[in-house]
Amino acid sequence: MSLRVYPDGYALVTQSLVVDPKSTSIQVPLIAVSVSALVATDQNGSPLSYGSSNGSGNITVYTLGATGVTVRYDTDNLTSKQGTVWTVAFTSEFNLTLILPQSSTVGSVSGTPYSINETNTSPEMSLSPGNWKVSYEEPLVLSTSTATGTTGGTTTTTTSPGGTLGGAGGVSYVELAEGGGLIVGLVAIVLVFRWWRKGGIGPVSKDLRPDDVQVLNFIQEKGGKVLEPEIRMRFALPKTSAWRQIKRLERLGYVKVTKIGSQNQIEILRERGTGT
Repeated sequence: MSLRVYPDGYALVTQSLVVDPKSTSIQVPLIAVSVSALVATDQNGSPLSYGSSNGSGNITVYTLGATGVTVRYDTDNLTSKQGTVWTVAFTSEFNLTLILPQSSTVGSVSGTPYSINETNTSPEMSLSPGNWKVSYEEPLVLSTSTATGTTGGTTTTTTSPGGTLGGAGGVSYVELAEGGGLIVGLVAIVLVFRWWRKGGIGPVSKDLRPDDVQVLNFIQEKGGKVLEPEIRMRFALPKTSAWRQIKRLERLGYVKVTKIGSQNQIEILRERGTGT
């Protein structure tokens, strides 16, 4: 069982179980009260039918001779935030791998994990069955400005770190050396927009999840416009899960959704924030 937490507090839960092929169904306990985009598949990735179990927090998956079952679902029911500190709390009946957002810092753990590692800058813990509460913080974003000037035939480069104000880009202050004196000035207000480079979408912000980037790259590969069913087929997503991801990207300003007949067309916005 794995629990991957994303920067926006949503989590992807994946549970894999071995099944007796003679059984016709199996009870699968969920670790969240409220879930969305639930999908159950067999050992070959083929979808399986399922139903709720009278509000018990379990679902019944109809296995029909399958030897393995994998259940995946999204939830925002396991995380909370106070100030800059996030907390993920849950109860698991199985051994579980907890994967926190990239570059986050673990603050406290309610018990003793089997192990704590880091994979692709994401803290990863192996946990035993039981009640768990883990707090963590995501990294602060700092900007760096570089100014280059020429005085008396000499080129001087000054680099100064600065906080980011007012969202992406923000305002950075640098100190420029000139004529032996120190002049502190406002160099620029940086308006950052998304740009493109061959093989994928240009620098992405922390509000994008890895699966968001994959979808954006796919749309770019298709010429910047696709129909919603193309995304569902390419990534084997259920309709509700695909639509929720598309609406998330639209809300963040990465795509525009247009109704074309009975279909939704998804178009990348190449210059977000420029007004064009």
